[in-house]
Amino acid sequence: MRQGTSNVQTLVQEQRQQLSAIQLLAAQLTALSVEELRARIETECSENPWLERRENPNDDSLDGAGDGYGSEADGEDDYRESPDEYAASGDDDDWGGDEFPQASGNDEHFSRERGDDPTFYDLLIQQLGEYDLTERQRALIEYLIGSIDDDGLLRTPLFQISDELFIYRNLETNERELEELLTQYLHEFEPYGVGARDLVECLLIQVRHKEDLPMRRQLLTLFEQYADEFRKNHWDVIQRKMKLSEAELSAMRHALLHLNPRPGGSVGRAAEESAQLIVPDFEVENDGNGRLSFRLHEPGIPLLEMSDDLTAELDAYTKNDLSNARRDVVEALRYKRNLFNNGTLFINALAQRRQSLLKVMNSILKRQMPYFQEGDETMLRPMTMTEVAEETGLDVSTVSRVCQSKSVSTPYGTRPLRWFFTSKATKEGIDVSVRDMLASLKSLIDQEDKHAPLSDDKLTEQLNKQGYAVARRTIAKYREQLGIPSTRLRRI
Repeated sequence: MRQGTSNVQTLVQEQRQQLSAIQLLAAQLTALSVEELRARIETECSENPWLERRENPNDDSLDGAGDGYGSEADGEDDYRESPDEYAASGDDDDWGGDEFPQASGNDEHFSRERGDDPTFYDLLIQQLGEYDLTERQRALIEYLIGSIDDDGLLRTPLFQISDELFIYRNLETNERELEELLTQYLHEFEPYGVGARDLVECLLIQVRHKEDLPMRRQLLTLFEQYADEFRKNHWDVIQRKMKLSEAELSAMRHALLHLNPRPGGSVGRAAEESAQLIVPDFEVENDGNGRLSFRLHEPGIPLLEMSDDLTAELDAYTKNDLSNARRDVVEALRYKRNLFNNGTLFINALAQRRQSLLKVMNSILKRQMPYFQEGDETMLRPMTMTEVAEETGLDVSTVSRVCQSKSVSTPYGTRPLRWFFTSKATKEGIDVSVRDMLASLKSLIDQEDKHAPLSDDKLTEQLNKQGYAVARRTIAKYREQLGIPSTRLRRI
């Protein structure tokens, strides 16, 4: 039978969201820190001679005080379903045009000397200079470094980082490329273990780099072949499979004390002070009567506008017939019009960035009002970025970008915006923040008999008695997040 080939055309209909130029630019600017934004503005002004800077008059147009939040007369449970305007101007139209409002407040109140000690982030970035990297590799590794948490671990999945890079930085990559950069470069950085995805990988990296570590060969075998048993704390199984004597098992477990499960905390004072060294993007104030206000702080960010001379020149050409104009005149006009359009686009994207920042901070303040009033983190309410996005009318990706590398100064310390997002736990049938349960878990362990520490089963039982609906495996996960060792390792 004769066989042949045929071409079949199939019509597939799919729906894609197309972002406008201003949306794409605003997305990029929103993810930037104040320092990065300042540098970006400098670049734009140097490339566009008709983009002019004006001094920031430090007006109150970005002050989030409004009529105040949470006055005692409002009652404890009043979270203002129709919140006060996040901007005193109260008019969205004020954000358009060639000007935009600017944060209020005295810059001297926020200025801080960074000192000579580099932050944990700085120390990692400095090590990039030790490698011969392409511009693309450096950009990807810098983003990986920015995704590392305070413990020094990279808990964000690589597929999510890949998506974020495409959305935030317009860099298209994949998990395989990120995995190669992570293992070939970042896992070679000091302190060893930084950038690991979990505890086992963190300890394994350290063992591989510490050639003089006691029981090094056995520890390599432990983490490479019996990681699951280690995670479950099944030392009897480990001893049997590795054919260890009691003395060897004890020596190996003692060698674990030479390893650091939190490499991000091993940098010393630089790591501890990094939060204080950061100039916050927002400041929340409490007047002492339960009334809260906030303001956006962007030191060194100027007001921008297009040159009046260029605007007048373009207006004049618009009114004239250019059909008979020389080619060089038309080309010059086209060049100037492109610069005008690009400059206006940048100005409006900056305004959209500020509007997004204010909306998100306004929502966080309203939702986490008990914390801002009392400073007790167990009073944080469960909150997701999806909920904030729905309330503000922003996309979830925009909320995520706003919270990226942004912080807020409160009467109780400076916190990253992402810190206020917390998952949900259930206590006596009521939704509470998981931080509330973590505090109870830590309290139980702090008060336990160190000669007979509580097992995860006992901890689960005690928390269940307190009204928390939680399973044993969840307790084990949260215990590890708190950096608390297993029952056997806590026993004196």
